[in-house]
Amino acid sequence: MSTRRSARLQKLDNPEPVEVLQPPATAELVKNKKRKAPADQTGETTRGKKRATKSAADNENETPVEPLASPANGTLSSLPPEILNMILNNIKDPSSMGKLGRTCKGYHAFMMPRLHKRLSVAAMFHAHIAKLIRALEPHLTISQKKQLRREGKYKGQQERYSSKLDPFAKPVCANYVRQIVVGVVDPGRKHEGIVHRYIDEAFRNMDNLEIIETRVLTRSMGERIASQKNLQALSLFTKDADTGAMEPLGRIKNLKHLNLEAFGYNRFEVKHDKSIQSILLNSRSTLQSLAVKTSSFMSNFLQDWEKRKSEDHATTNQPHDLTALKSLTLKGQSFDEDFIKSLRQAIDFIGLRELTLRHLSEGKHLLFNYLISLTTSSESPATEISLRSLQLDMADDRYGRTPEQLQVDFETKCRFIASFNTLTTLILDDYNQYSTQIAVNPGLSNTLLQAILKHEHLRTLKISYIGIISNRKIPYLSAETVATIVDNLPDLQEFEFAPEEEEIDEIGKALSRGDNLTSLTCYPHESWAGYPRPDDPGFTILSGILQGFLSRGGGSGRGKFVWEDHFKLKRVSVHYRAWDVASKFGKPQKGMKKAQSMKSDGDGKRQVLHRDITGTFHQRIHVGYDPAYAWVEKVAGD
Repeated sequence: MSTRRSARLQKLDNPEPVEVLQPPATAELVKNKKRKAPADQTGETTRGKKRATKSAADNENETPVEPLASPANGTLSSLPPEILNMILNNIKDPSSMGKLGRTCKGYHAFMMPRLHKRLSVAAMFHAHIAKLIRALEPHLTISQKKQLRREGKYKGQQERYSSKLDPFAKPVCANYVRQIVVGVVDPGRKHEGIVHRYIDEAFRNMDNLEIIETRVLTRSMGERIASQKNLQALSLFTKDADTGAMEPLGRIKNLKHLNLEAFGYNRFEVKHDKSIQSILLNSRSTLQSLAVKTSSFMSNFLQDWEKRKSEDHATTNQPHDLTALKSLTLKGQSFDEDFIKSLRQAIDFIGLRELTLRHLSEGKHLLFNYLISLTTSSESPATEISLRSLQLDMADDRYGRTPEQLQVDFETKCRFIASFNTLTTLILDDYNQYSTQIAVNPGLSNTLLQAILKHEHLRTLKISYIGIISNRKIPYLSAETVATIVDNLPDLQEFEFAPEEEEIDEIGKALSRGDNLTSLTCYPHESWAGYPRPDDPGFTILSGILQGFLSRGGGSGRGKFVWEDHFKLKRVSVHYRAWDVASKFGKPQKGMKKAQSMKSDGDGKRQVLHRDITGTFHQRIHVGYDPAYAWVEKVAGD
């Protein structure tokens, strides 16, 4: 009987040679159950030859050798492996990853590790349980799936399995997971147990985790987290942690990033549970970022620090214990002399590059006075101060505080900001929301303004607000204040502030003098907060800013006006809406609206396009975790 050849091969008298592109050596290939044998150059086939069958356990330990075959003139196949990896790494959409991975075995080997690299689950409500199960079951063995189904039957569970598969074989995709995010799990007391069991079993199979962020912590999870050999970043929410779940974490070593959030009334006492201090001591030469966010009634995380060091024989000749620390965040902490002493020994504040201090409680003046003593000391010249990014909470904690005490706190913060001049990023949150009974807008305090201007190389300045407090007003910035900031900070690129909307035309002209401004956010503003709200709130802000720029752009009037030839501004935002700005746009993405033009008032000789891009942003739907993965993205960048 003659051999069979495809119609395509019959038309090719001289088939072209095939270029081979090897997939990464660490990738593992998933074999198709049914596949026709490929024809060779002479038309011979391997049909009829018996292929040896392998169990799933054999496949797991198999070294991939299958190459990615592409036509010699294929675009991707002609690229060097480094360039190809850069292209594939920029495919962020999971759907696109899956589609490309299904095109052939070679691309399957490339894309599956990327597709499974980050796993995120949450079950804020009962309706989320099925989605959580479908996300976790591919990483479980058949034996685990059957056991969990015996413990409770839910939508999303797999019901039928092939008898030819090894029930104890761990899925290959479990080894691909490098980052996991476990959000809020609160589907009801009756169903909480099964959700925890799924998360526990999934952690048993993931041996290559590098970044873990979890709001759920059981004893079993604590053991699995502590056993991870490649763990570099850990974020814990200890409010609902099981009793004893923190204890195994004390074995973690050489961590690079640690984020601890301990809110609520479930008291987290470091003096009783030394796990966090053990992590710090075991990672004192590697820890690069530390964030501790607690409530004011909780004990400080460095309590009895010197005693713990001596117990663990962790004494060192270094002046500070956390020698690699570059980023520190403290939120909600109370301070006393003992805490300041422990901070002085553990942390080199002069060597930090990022410092965030928010909602500090009693005794915060002790911390700021200590920081001022460091930045003004003759032993710490300006050339040795490494701090480049500072975020401060400027809100007044008015409960139980006299006006004199509030003024002292404010002046202390201003003195700290003004005590050095190395910042490139300064974020001031919730500055001075004043009583509605005060008729005159106080604007920006001159003391704070002068402190800001000390940092003449600022590239990012944000005087930001989450919203407006009841019976309070925002100290909107006047055109004069904006002009002072723009004229004295020539490197400013990103500027966020609350504008005096009645002066938006003059504010636009003042902003136009910012030669390096690329992004502007004007929020809140009066029309947004007022009632009744206008039909198109925020557009007045956009119009005033763009008209201010157009009023001075291309003054000669010769030749076609091109926005990019005169300005670097690319985006204007009012927080709840955002517009891209340019003379010409490319193809719009999903969620973008049609570009609109705006001409200069009066002569109409200059024109710029603006495009509403609000629909492209993450929608902040409360499902138990931030869809933007801010912390995970930041530490993954390291």
